[in-house]
Amino acid sequence: MVRSVVGQLAGLCGFEEDEARFIVVAVDEACANIIRHAYEGRTDGDIRLTCSVDNDRMEFTLTDRGRAPRDVARLQPRSLEELRPGGLGMHLIRSVMDEVRFRFGEEENQLQLTKLLHPDRRVQTGAIIE
Repeated sequence: MVRSVVGQLAGLCGFEEDEARFIVVAVDEACANIIRHAYEGRTDGDIRLTCSVDNDRMEFTLTDRGRAPRDVARLQPRSLEELRPGGLGMHLIRSVMDEVRFRFGEEENQLQLTKLLHPDRRVQTGAIIE
């Protein structure tokens, strides 16, 4: 369902099919990272996804109540020189999205992914989907 909604929203914002597909993969990878790391592989944890579009940007905010990382510096992507499976999610997310921000709290964690809209695709009014 998440992939479908994100893809449709990207399409409505005027992104080409390939661009929209990359946005979908980035949001999907962010969800997978929350399950893998914040919820330590458990699939019963909640992830709230809020999508908003306003004038020049499309933002996705993912909120979870999982474990916050002990070392925030470890949220950096691993070296591409290191040949091994997995661990490329942050590279993918950062290469697709224009801004990536983390906020960790006592009760919940947030990941905000921002994709800037092309000047000819800007919308006049804001919309929020939750």
